[in-house]
Amino acid sequence: MKRKHVMLLFVIYLTFIALGLPDAVLNASWNLVREDLSMPLGALGGVTLIIYILSILSTYNAPRIMRIMQTKSIVWISILLTSFSLIAIAFAENFVQILIFGIPLGAGAGAIDVTLNHYLARNYQARHMNYLHSFFGLGVTLGPAVMAYALNENRWRIGFLIIGLILFGIALITLCSFRLWKQEETHERNDDHTHVPLQTVIRQKGIVQSIIIFLLYVHVESLVGVWIASYAFIDKGVDYAMAALFVTFFYLALTIGRFSSGLLSRMLTPKQLIIGGEVIMILAGSLIFIQDMQIGYYAVLVAFLGLGCAPIFPNMMFLNAVTFDKRLMSRIMSLQMAIGYLGFGVLTPLVGIVFDRFDISLFPWFITAGSVSLFFLTRAHIASNDKNNEGLAETA
Repeated sequence: MKRKHVMLLFVIYLTFIALGLPDAVLNASWNLVREDLSMPLGALGGVTLIIYILSILSTYNAPRIMRIMQTKSIVWISILLTSFSLIAIAFAENFVQILIFGIPLGAGAGAIDVTLNHYLARNYQARHMNYLHSFFGLGVTLGPAVMAYALNENRWRIGFLIIGLILFGIALITLCSFRLWKQEETHERNDDHTHVPLQTVIRQKGIVQSIIIFLLYVHVESLVGVWIASYAFIDKGVDYAMAALFVTFFYLALTIGRFSSGLLSRMLTPKQLIIGGEVIMILAGSLIFIQDMQIGYYAVLVAFLGLGCAPIFPNMMFLNAVTFDKRLMSRIMSLQMAIGYLGFGVLTPLVGIVFDRFDISLFPWFITAGSVSLFFLTRAHIASNDKNNEGLAETA
């Protein structure tokens, strides 16, 4: 591989670290933030809702954005938006300001996510997609780790400021890398991201199933990422910093799992990796029900939840390239991810309301039920696609 291409791949991976860095910092710091600003536990659901409504909008409109702007510009602007948002949250004085600053945070995440996933699915192998998402996992692991350091000093604002400045540095690196990116001509962007009516996309065989899978998977992953710190703090009695580290355990395992999936993809198919991950999720979720164990036991199970989640999203994303018409791919991916974001922005906040009204000890029930449902949906989707591909081969 040419040196220029290696350098560009490094920058792309770095941008996925930037995408992951802010993802869990508010969740990890929420126990102290809500006390400092006098907010209830469930208010986190409101912030999450705002962030992901904007993520949904930018994700759904990503093909339009990609027709207007080059990939490098989308990436650079997105990172700048998230940097500005985190720095602004560091100086927030009330809940309303956090809601307002969540708007650019959500808008910055959606477009870059679709853009780079589309690029990797079209141009690289499954292992590169897993590696890309392992760098997202690295970012989403480092974020809570930085916040845990700040929480040791009871200074959550410093944590947001540090992460915002790191993102600003990555934005500068991205800007300096512009000469490495391929010049995307207007006609090329129009060809790659032709507008396709929603009805046309929905009619494609397997699309609805895949969308539901993305929705449920994103919900289960976010359920752990958003509520595990609160569950550990309230139900298991750990302190602020240790609760934040539970988030770190989850995302660190997610990162290791995705890197390992890249290595294992030389021996296992994407479908096998997905099903294997879901089995691990079911086992880990079920074992959390055991009561009165040492805190290390629950930390290990949270890590196994991360390992189980690891191969699902990147390999489902890669399967788009071998399952669906490539001319429809950016539209399909934007729809999958936009609906998937509802798992973050709607389902997970709704679960927060349940925790508020009843008890956060219900957390393992939601994790296990979601994992089991995901397993059966994914098996049905894969079997349907395999049968369809066999029918096409026989017709040919």
